[in-house]
Amino acid sequence: MRTAKQVLVIPFVIRDAVLQLVILKRADLEIWQWVAGGVEENESLDEAARRECSEELGIACRDNPLLPLESHCTIPKCHFDLQGAAYDHIYTVTEHAFAIELKVSDKIALSEEHSEYMFIAYPQLTDLKTWDSNSNAAWELRQRLLDNHLIVA
Repeated sequence: MRTAKQVLVIPFVIRDAVLQLVILKRADLEIWQWVAGGVEENESLDEAARRECSEELGIACRDNPLLPLESHCTIPKCHFDLQGAAYDHIYTVTEHAFAIELKVSDKIALSEEHSEYMFIAYPQLTDLKTWDSNSNAAWELRQRLLDNHLIVA
């Protein structure tokens, strides 16, 4: 059974100290987003993040470095299929953000949920139609990597 929690996961690679984000285009909407999905009952947020990456990217992500982010948001429950008495008094679903570093050798094989993907540099994100929570999480990831001198601006 699904919980009232959601994960958002930014797949990324660092090549020559440059951050490249992997963004996905939804098959049913004209919008770009990171990996996203629900948290199942008895599943940790980390486990859900890795499972969603595996499902949506076609990559076994169990060994890829996963970085929890501070970015959170809430989404009205009407956007999800939450049925049953357990959800009667819940009005929003909390989205917890992560980033996952892909290996350069990882080969992406999208699920049917997305029609295409592309590698983008952070400044390109403003050219795409995406959710605010996706932009906020990307800013945090980039800032963390800059602060730790893992990428250059």
